[in-house]
Amino acid sequence: MKNLSEAFTFSPPHGWEESRRGAAWVFRRPECELVVSVWPLKENTPLNKQKAAIEALQQTALKAIKKDLKNTNLRVSVPLSRVDENQMEFWIQSLCTRDHTTLLCSAVVRGTLGVLLATLEAPNQPVSFPTFVEFLRSVQRPPV
Repeated sequence: MKNLSEAFTFSPPHGWEESRRGAAWVFRRPECELVVSVWPLKENTPLNKQKAAIEALQQTALKAIKKDLKNTNLRVSVPLSRVDENQMEFWIQSLCTRDHTTLLCSAVVRGTLGVLLATLEAPNQPVSFPTFVEFLRSVQRPPV
């Protein structure tokens, strides 16, 4: 398990090479890349403003993944959908290149102490989207 601030824990994909790109975690294997970023609440955020702050972070992350919809080389495989899992709110979408060779999966996870953004770029193969879903199911809030 990896800790991303105090907001999230997750299990990285088994056997993937791990590195950092700024504050983001990057996991790679041949032809695949999973990038995981988190925006935690600022430490001094007053309790009565935390919900609004999380909402603002979530909206910013959702705007980022919605930008991919404007790319004319991509078509929707899985439309942006909400899924509740591990007592958190997940927003997931999957896009495929028009030539059907590459899959781009994105997710925004809303926790109580932050927002996580994950993207997977991989060959459009039957195992790619399930790999992304398996990773997302590992995302949890850290134990208190």
